Amino acid sequence: MNANTWIRFFFQSLAVLILLLGQATPAPAAPRQAAVYFSDGNILTGRIALTSGRKFKLNVPEAGKLRTTDMVTGEPVQYGKVRQFTFEPVKEIRFYPEKEQMRQDWKFVEKTKYDEKTAVADYTPAKKEFWGQLYPLRYLFAEVVFSSGETLEGHLYSVPVYLETEQKTHRLLLLSKQRGKKGTKLDDLVYVTRIKMLDKGQDIAADITITFTGTAVGPDDVVQAVTRDSLTPVPTERGKRPGTFVVKSAFGEDFYIAVKKKGRYIVGWPSNQDQKLFALAQDYLQRQRDFYNDKKLLGVITSTDGKEILTLVNLRRRFAPTHFGEIGGEWDKELGRIVEPWRLSIWRWKYDPVNQDLLLSSRGTFFRVIFLPEDPTPEVAVSEDLWQMRRENDVVYIGTPKSEQHLRVEP
Repeated sequence: MNANTWIRFFFQSLAVLILLLGQATPAPAAPRQAAVYFSDGNILTGRIALTSGRKFKLNVPEAGKLRTTDMVTGEPVQYGKVRQFTFEPVKEIRFYPEKEQMRQDWKFVEKTKYDEKTAVADYTPAKKEFWGQLYPLRYLFAEVVFSSGETLEGHLYSVPVYLETEQKTHRLLLLSKQRGKKGTKLDDLVYVTRIKMLDKGQDIAADITITFTGTAVGPDDVVQAVTRDSLTPVPTERGKRPGTFVVKSAFGEDFYIAVKKKGRYIVGWPSNQDQKLFALAQDYLQRQRDFYNDKKLLGVITSTDGKEILTLVNLRRRFAPTHFGEIGGEWDKELGRIVEPWRLSIWRWKYDPVNQDLLLSSRGTFFRVIFLPEDPTPEVAVSEDLWQMRRENDVVYIGTPKSEQHLRVEP
């Protein structure tokens, strides 16, 4: 990269940074009534909230209940390993010590002895040398109960919450790992054991039924959903009635829909595109350094506040021959050769309309498939019909009766 390119990259990054830092500090989100229980027996009640714009992030381990079947291997895999949510759909959060121990500072001390006269070394393994006072260390596991009755267990990313009582506002830091001061004990390390909501909150359903009123969905077609706020792929299974599917564990979020029909992929997306914004997103997409080096832009939409844009992208990792052999893809042990992963995804970008700058912030994926290098990239289309959604309680109707499908196949 030459000097001019570095300078251009520096000022572009600086402009985006100024945009982010210059935004006003978000006010606390709409609070809920809650009781907070502590390990020392204390209980506080009041109005609890996250900072506006913040979400809980729960890392669900392999033993999580949200599982599906891998499209390539056919084996059961984890769905949405990191789930994001706010206080709205939560009924209760419980914290349990996963591991507790007393630790001490230590370092490795080399014990090898070398005889300069004989040039013989005694390769004694290095040993740990401890010093100082003991200190407590605790790892916390979280169980989240949603108003839908669903439960998720995992490790909660550290996040502050604010509890407003009659006396004052408490800033409570929910940690996944606690470390106490030297000379203290585990009982001295107080933590939140339970957050119980005292109001009703958001009434959500565990299962949302999808009914297609326009596009015909056959018995062999596959439907996939990605949540709109957190861009999380969520389990989707065929419903009891023909032509219906059930979206599970969306935790109150709306979602985007994609359908696999006879080897083709169709995504619900508006057909009208802002050409200038499309060109801007295409430029940033191609310049984005990423594992997927073959990137095609299919569509662009802007958030309601105009501060973010979403791009629908067709991604493939193409391997490249080099002087050191053929590298760049993934090695398949069973096939004994290189394969190329493919994804149909949504990328979210922070958008500065004044300086026309974009900054990639998050991603979500509908489908992921592994291909051989000679296999063609799947054909993808956007559908205005699949974009039209209306919700009535726990049922989402997609499309309109007798509507015509408007498919735009990527070039």
